[in-house]
Amino acid sequence: MSIEADQLPNGYPFTKLYRKRVAENQDLAIIISDHQNRRGTGKTIFSLKLASLMDRTEKGITQEKVAVGPDQLLEAYMDLPKGSALVLDEAEAGLSKYEAASGVNKAMRELVSMGRIQEKYLVLNLPASSELDRDLKALCDFWFMVQSKGKALGHFLRWNPYSEEPRTPKTDSWEWSDIPESSDLRNVYDYLTSEKLAHLRGEREESSQRITATEAKNMVEKAKEEARTETRNELLGSVYDDLDVTQKELANSVGLSRSRLADIV
Repeated sequence: MSIEADQLPNGYPFTKLYRKRVAENQDLAIIISDHQNRRGTGKTIFSLKLASLMDRTEKGITQEKVAVGPDQLLEAYMDLPKGSALVLDEAEAGLSKYEAASGVNKAMRELVSMGRIQEKYLVLNLPASSELDRDLKALCDFWFMVQSKGKALGHFLRWNPYSEEPRTPKTDSWEWSDIPESSDLRNVYDYLTSEKLAHLRGEREESSQRITATEAKNMVEKAKEEARTETRNELLGSVYDDLDVTQKELANSVGLSRSRLADIV
């Protein structure tokens, strides 16, 4: 399903959940994460597009509705009007995944203590879901796991009272493209990007992180390696689909194990 329309599609499990929360005047909390903790897969774009489809206020998504830290999210939650969709993006890139998730977990606990009846729709763009605190999953309602650039798989987040663990039944795949350059949402995206960079550089008083030149270089190199790996995997998938070759033969030709190739193709 592509989210290029101006409203959420009818019939999809997430749409039904969202409309039920609207009808019952309740909040909705969504996690967006990448299963390999990659960057550059479009999570920020997806977060903003999804939020724009849920926001029910006259102004839509504005700079005041995007946050780069839990404290900003809490402030927006309390101050902005009912029907607002709020985005928390991953400005904690300089922290460990555990530390970043802990900050969001604390914010979510505070929101729950307020009763979560402000009719706000929260989109939490976070680190890899495997690093998220189990309690955070229990406090949220839906999870989108990004599988590749521009594509994610939706999951319900439900609590099993017997095993005291979250359950994550799968739903539908979602796809999205870039935000048009001439749109208001693009202006919000550019603002959010600049704020994340400012936090990473330690240019904000409330920023809890500063990265060194070496750390920045390592982040760039990691992003490049992830991009090369993604390109390789896409090429291997095309070769396997188009040519009459076994997984073992293809794996041997590129120096991978057959099991690893099976995961790719």
